[in-house]
Amino acid sequence: MTTPMSDLPADENTGLVALPEPFWLHLSRTIRRTLFSSYTNVLLVFVPIGIAAGTFGWPAEAVFALNFLAIIPLAPLITFSIDELSPSVGHAFGELIKPTSSNAVEMIVSIVAVSRGQPLVARSSLLGSILAYALLVLGSSFFIAGYDKKKLTFEKNMTNTLSSLMMAVSFSLIVPTIMSITSDGPESQPDSDARILSHAISIMLLVIFVIYLNFRAWFLDLNAQNDHDSTHENHQSVPRADSTFALGLYTTSCILLCTILCAILCAFHLVGSIDGLAQALDMNETFISLVLIPPISYSAKCVTVTAMARNCQMDLVMRSIIHSILQITMLIIPLVVLLGWLFKKPLTLDFNLFEATVFLLTLIVMSSTMQDGKSNYFSGIMLIGMYILIAVAFYVRPDVWESFILPGLDGRKVV
Repeated sequence: MTTPMSDLPADENTGLVALPEPFWLHLSRTIRRTLFSSYTNVLLVFVPIGIAAGTFGWPAEAVFALNFLAIIPLAPLITFSIDELSPSVGHAFGELIKPTSSNAVEMIVSIVAVSRGQPLVARSSLLGSILAYALLVLGSSFFIAGYDKKKLTFEKNMTNTLSSLMMAVSFSLIVPTIMSITSDGPESQPDSDARILSHAISIMLLVIFVIYLNFRAWFLDLNAQNDHDSTHENHQSVPRADSTFALGLYTTSCILLCTILCAILCAFHLVGSIDGLAQALDMNETFISLVLIPPISYSAKCVTVTAMARNCQMDLVMRSIIHSILQITMLIIPLVVLLGWLFKKPLTLDFNLFEATVFLLTLIVMSSTMQDGKSNYFSGIMLIGMYILIAVAFYVRPDVWESFILPGLDGRKVV
């Protein structure tokens, strides 16, 4: 049935009839805006090449490199699409998904690794992301922001609050390791106990994460977001809002789903090439998972954070880095542990002693550099140097993955 022209909405300013925008025109404009949202989108050409390389069995080095380059632009593209979509799905749901969008690639890679039966790849890659944010990204921000200044200052109270939360959550993650090391009695079952404790900690951390999102919105973003939403809604309150809303929601959702699907396929081939890459380069798999894989998720964000640091927006820098670490420790790691439980491919929080020590000491050093609300470029150099030292240590350390046996098969300990 054709709608009469008299029934179509008219523009309040001009009095002219506002014709619905053709779908193809809206779609092309949305795609164009999305493609030009980040300079890293030039690497999107590697997405089909990387998928083809993994599908047709190219050498492991080529598969890893091509899919590595392919995932780098997908991370900011997912974040951009979720940010575009969040105003259309309501304020409450938008506040839930927006804080987690920046770590979407870590989540995808980890879930794919667990589904492929490589839970240690998932755990090591997440640990590597935490180390990179705490040392490399933070150190680069301190150095870039302060190399020509005597000192840097940032908001102390909020940073200390988030830092304390980060330390408490980190301690919870290494409790299974401490229990495993100290449980050496004749009746102890370290593997079974570690699984039960890991599941309990994961559930607890997910509950804390939901409370943390409420805390974050209330203290940091709620007032500013409400003002922005009010201004945006008043500015966009034209008769064509319903049709524009429907088109924007549909096209952005399609772009987001396509991006996530491409990220899953690239991550699938990336994880599958780790064994071949380790053999071809005579490199241990722990180093590949902990040092080489994490940059696909934090590289674009590192550029953004260091740009903010150069503009002396240190409060935003500190919040962004700490939020990223908290999202990994309170959302992604617990979610991956519980999904491993669901997939019958157990993943525990029983790190080996070296990983647990590095993890805890890294966060202690990070917290000590932020506790007084002041820093300088030399602290940045120290953090970067510490990250390089840890990377070299994992490179030369013998790989202990061969002793990994799924708990319940022969009773051997997971290291």
